[in-house]
Amino acid sequence: MGTLERFEAIFRGLDSAYGTYKIERQNDKNKLVGKGFVAQNPPIMALWQKHLDGVEPSLGIIPIRADNTCTWGAIDIDQYPLDHVQLIDKITKLSLPLVVLRSKSGGAHVYAFVREPVPAGDMQKYLTACAALLGEAGREIFPKQSEILIERGDTGNYLNLPYFGGDRTTRYAVKQDGTAATLEEFFAMYEAAVQDALQMPQAPQRPETPVSDGPPCLQSLCTQGFPEGTRNNGLFSLGIYLKKAFPSNWHDKLLEYNMKYFSPPLGLTEIQTVIKQLDKKDYRYKCKDEPIKGFCNSGLCRQRKHGIGGDGPDSPQLSSLTKFNSEPPLWFLDVGGRRIELETESLFNQLAFQRACVEKINVLPPTVRKQDWEAIINGLLAEMVTMNAIAEASVDTTITGRFADLLEEFCTHMQQAMHRDEILLGRVWTDEEHGVCYFRMKDLEAHFRRHNFVALTSPKVAQRLRELEAEPTNLLLKGRTTRVWRMPAFNRQAAPFDAPRDDGVPF
Repeated sequence: MGTLERFEAIFRGLDSAYGTYKIERQNDKNKLVGKGFVAQNPPIMALWQKHLDGVEPSLGIIPIRADNTCTWGAIDIDQYPLDHVQLIDKITKLSLPLVVLRSKSGGAHVYAFVREPVPAGDMQKYLTACAALLGEAGREIFPKQSEILIERGDTGNYLNLPYFGGDRTTRYAVKQDGTAATLEEFFAMYEAAVQDALQMPQAPQRPETPVSDGPPCLQSLCTQGFPEGTRNNGLFSLGIYLKKAFPSNWHDKLLEYNMKYFSPPLGLTEIQTVIKQLDKKDYRYKCKDEPIKGFCNSGLCRQRKHGIGGDGPDSPQLSSLTKFNSEPPLWFLDVGGRRIELETESLFNQLAFQRACVEKINVLPPTVRKQDWEAIINGLLAEMVTMNAIAEASVDTTITGRFADLLEEFCTHMQQAMHRDEILLGRVWTDEEHGVCYFRMKDLEAHFRRHNFVALTSPKVAQRLRELEAEPTNLLLKGRTTRVWRMPAFNRQAAPFDAPRDDGVPF
């Protein structure tokens, strides 16, 4: 295969959509920002070639495929500046088969590759475990979805590809010494790192395997060492674990762990302060605080005897909100790693969201405060990818399309009024001479209800009629004044349908 074909084969993903991103400026944090969106068209080879040639806009590929598998994934380390060599050294020491590529803004996309497609959920778990071992827990993981509702117009999130502009790029694989790898050198790095099957990474363990039944973040920190400036918080977190695991002698264990896993150990006064705090009450693990935040692996932690699973129900993680531009719009959201379809009301109303989760994935997320819910949704909306040019959202499935179809059907169906007085029977009367038709609003709305079309209130129906040059007026019917609507008549079908004939039938 040539260079283009090899590159496309490595980063192949969803074959029905792709992402594109046009850089517009650099913000005050030196991050390149612009506009991105998902186009629901196949990523043809010409787009890949333009990407390698450096022709704007660059190409983004959605790693998850239509069958919810993938052959690559990445940890997005969105940090500026970033010491790429230090990151590679960590990866090497942990023997992780990962490739570090510089992102467009100077961060890192840390890739894992497999030769044959694996479930996207497995790739997520693998990279989540890798990120926790590297102290980069909480970073974005691609694929961002474990499944997508492709038949509903849903797509996953894309990642901007490396080597925009070929070897002239700033998005390159980083070699051991920190220098840029050419595209050919990247192919060699890929071959060295690609796996036949994902093997879940394990933290390097000391002979005594510390905290084996507790949070994996503490296990990693005990093995690798607690960073400077985090030792007091680290000892407090260890105390929470030890109080659960050794309720009768956790004081002694805290002294033992301080000597074993802290260099240099904390003083006796600091230890007594921690013990006094922990004696007051039972604390939950402070998963959002350093040093354990960067090493968090919540999925594995919930499986441990003394992990967070014993602390009561936790909210499932909400991520990857996308919007399907139909009318009304549909929304797709990852809830605890499972993809669900929502209506707009489910984003405004937390109770409606909980009901949708119970109905669709048999999960009841705990209730949070109103301001917290609004903050969660605002965060999801800020990161949302709005999907454009969606073929499935055809006109006849929108409110506007259904309104127009049902209105025309109402004005041209078989039960036409022969005389204008028959409007009182619920029929439409057409004044052929002037090319206008007349009907009552209540009869039109009854027609809508018979077809289960209740999306518009009466004022909204009236507004849409006005947009079609209709207007309310009065007619004298059966000797009394009646309020009706007048609008331009629809064209009627002039020729009848040809009914099929079977000459063998004698009647």
